[in-house]
Amino acid sequence: MVLRVKEILTLVCLLIFLVAAIQSVNVGELRAEEGSLDAHVHGMSDLTIAIEGTEIEIEFESPAMNIVGFEYQAQSEQDIKAVERAATTLKQYDTVFSFSDTICRLIDSSVNVAGVLADAHDDHDAHDEASADTHSDISAAYHFRCENLSGLSEIKVNLFQLFSGIEEIRTMWLKDGKQGAVTLTEDGAVVRFN
Repeated sequence: MVLRVKEILTLVCLLIFLVAAIQSVNVGELRAEEGSLDAHVHGMSDLTIAIEGTEIEIEFESPAMNIVGFEYQAQSEQDIKAVERAATTLKQYDTVFSFSDTICRLIDSSVNVAGVLADAHDDHDAHDEASADTHSDISAAYHFRCENLSGLSEIKVNLFQLFSGIEEIRTMWLKDGKQGAVTLTEDGAVVRFN
């Protein structure tokens, strides 16, 4: 069953990429000088939710700027602490998400801050903090096993309160053969499964 959920999640991620590309063209973010689409938009984040059987898979991805305020490799103690705080916050799944009418237990999770936190073995002098072309992302993935998922009507997403740089979260979901998409904002941060 987990394999099927991962396959669905991969499909959802591809759909998000296509939606992001279409939205970028629609809002005029086609970069003619680069000849490519710019899917990395500050203020925007992406969330995918796949629900099947008793399991929920959630993936979150955001430009690092939204989460820590920069996208270069953290060098200073202040920047390193900001990245570590963000990673700790994202690992606290129960502050990130609230599930309605069900009890969920975290089975597995991961947080990836590699784009902005240099490995201890990296040569710190090799990173250029002033590079204007740096686009780094921070991502997190969560796998839950839940009771009474048929009663799950919504998931509250608390990322806006945790990270002030997030303005909108493009969200796609799959549940019980239904699918939907919604753009969450601070005033409307609930994914409803209708």
